[in-house]
Amino acid sequence: MAASLSMPGPMVSTDWLARQLEERPDDLRVVDCRWYLSPFDTRDPDEEYARAHIPGAVQLRWDTHWAEVDHPVGGMLAQPAHFAETMSAAGIGDETTVVAYDDGHVTVAARLWWALRVYGHASAAVLDGGIVSWQAEGRPLTAEVPRWGRRRFSVRERSPAYATASDVLAAQLDPEVALVDCRMAEARDEDGVAIAGSTAHLPGIEFLDENGLMRPPDVCREKVLAAAGSPARTVLYCRGGVGACGTALAYEAAGQGDGVSVYDGSLLEWKHLAAVSNEAGESSVYRFEALPGG
Repeated sequence: MAASLSMPGPMVSTDWLARQLEERPDDLRVVDCRWYLSPFDTRDPDEEYARAHIPGAVQLRWDTHWAEVDHPVGGMLAQPAHFAETMSAAGIGDETTVVAYDDGHVTVAARLWWALRVYGHASAAVLDGGIVSWQAEGRPLTAEVPRWGRRRFSVRERSPAYATASDVLAAQLDPEVALVDCRMAEARDEDGVAIAGSTAHLPGIEFLDENGLMRPPDVCREKVLAAAGSPARTVLYCRGGVGACGTALAYEAAGQGDGVSVYDGSLLEWKHLAAVSNEAGESSVYRFEALPGG
């Protein structure tokens, strides 16, 4: 197998993807990650994929295909062996370049980019503008489901890009670590609380322009620095671990990705752990703070 493709950065353009699909399709795997947050959008991602997708794209949903099935909190990142098997079955090997896309509703493509990096697979990127830009430019779509042969995806331990509740507890006590809330405004208002010690609010979707494209690196950098400064380390969280990955992608695009991790369980797991402590009659260390008006 040939070496991984040379990546221009964490985002690739539709032109880049179209060229690679024509020149080196066997070295590339495109992944349809579309998913929708109910009740804000009730579309079915399986139906959307079946109706039309980028040619050659496999569908891998973050909440089923590569989620930990036995965890009490839904959608947690699959354990190493499970994740590796899912990638292998989708035709993704150690030398395969992966391009993930969504349609801009939720930054789920960024979650696959993050998950691959967590498991040591650096040759991964997100399609800038997603399938919306691809379609708007008149590029081809298909309903044909590809059948790629298995590839060997090595099982690796999780990298520091993966944060746990213990990491959040440590961050609350460390002034050198920023804890950044990445929920979209609607979800944040609905929740009414944040994890105690949160220092900034920075949804990943705010880094996209009116056409759904990532803003230029200098604009992303200014936004990151204005909201969260430049701490030694940053832990990002959202409601369920997806939106924070969009913010992590923006940090990387801004050249600010060093020392950034995503709390996988995010607010859902934090609430679960607090409830478990309360049910056991223990004083919970999983604290919240009310939002203004919450």
